[in-house]
Amino acid sequence: MAPRAARPRRLKCVHPSTATTLRPDAHEPAPGPAAIAARTATTTRYHATSDAYPKDGWMRIDPSRFTVGDEWAYRQSDHGPSERVRILAVEPKKTSARLEIRFLDDPDERVEKVPGSRLRVPWSEVGTFDALMANWQRIDDLNLDRTEEACIEEIFGLLISDDVAELLWSPVSCATDIHDRARLSEIIDGPIDDILASAQWFDHDGRTILSPAGTLQLVEAACRAHPTQVLDLVIEQEAQSRHKCKFGDEHRVGRDSRSTTPEWEYDWYRRHDRPRHELLRQWCGHRAVTHYERFLAAEAETHRLDILVTDLLKALDTLGEHEQAARFAEEHERDRITPHTIRPVVERPLHPSEIPVREIKVRSRWWS
Repeated sequence: MAPRAARPRRLKCVHPSTATTLRPDAHEPAPGPAAIAARTATTTRYHATSDAYPKDGWMRIDPSRFTVGDEWAYRQSDHGPSERVRILAVEPKKTSARLEIRFLDDPDERVEKVPGSRLRVPWSEVGTFDALMANWQRIDDLNLDRTEEACIEEIFGLLISDDVAELLWSPVSCATDIHDRARLSEIIDGPIDDILASAQWFDHDGRTILSPAGTLQLVEAACRAHPTQVLDLVIEQEAQSRHKCKFGDEHRVGRDSRSTTPEWEYDWYRRHDRPRHELLRQWCGHRAVTHYERFLAAEAETHRLDILVTDLLKALDTLGEHEQAARFAEEHERDRITPHTIRPVVERPLHPSEIPVREIKVRSRWWS
């Protein structure tokens, strides 16, 4: 499967803890806030939310959806219980609303002012809403670390397009919204049902929402099916890290250009990039990694020997051995082993009548 072209993902809100997720720990040798901000800006994570999560982009609330006197389901948090409330007043804001509500099932019928995002659905839809939120809570079965999350995000960007499956970050981090099971099975080179049999999931509007544990199995299967693409990416990133660890790096912060030192870049690589590369290699499997490294070594050695032969032919020509140099150069080029000539040519056996006869003249012996 060829690497897909980068394109914008379906995004709805920005995760507020991106900077703390990607910046080094407090005791790391930091070059200053500007350089760290520039580094994190290149890897900012946007959190796509599934249509199966009834948030409707709660970061942006349309005040016109609320009417004084209507009854709604109120939740203080995603995992809290739904409470029946009545809207007493609506205070519209630019992208949200502030509501005055009364808790109808409270003995004291307390009144509070709350953000519009706390009112999830009209009370008439609370049964469906609670069932859906219970499904989200059920599939929240595994807390992945930062390295695993970064690797999962990288594999989705490399191998799995948005119209096949989408990586979600809320309400469950690293859940997967599967749109096309058949195409996803082709990508992982195996039935998706095997993953569904060992992980939590639920169906919603013809799509499958897979838990983080299932997402982990999914990306591992994708890596095993396409190890060359993954290892190509790892080698490319390691080459970039090697350059940065030798010379440092520059980041654009507004109109200014800020630099990082080689020491800081190596510390970043040791804490963040190297664990990610090792995990990707592990997902590809020992056999795939070994075969890939042997292939790279063979190509590099062939290139080195080709340069050495060229230098030797030049030296031979300089010494006046023009015929020898030309003969060796012609033989080196003619007998070169390439992917087009490596396969053995299988021909049909010849009938004795088709075999050409070669006559070899031999001098007669003097004693005969």
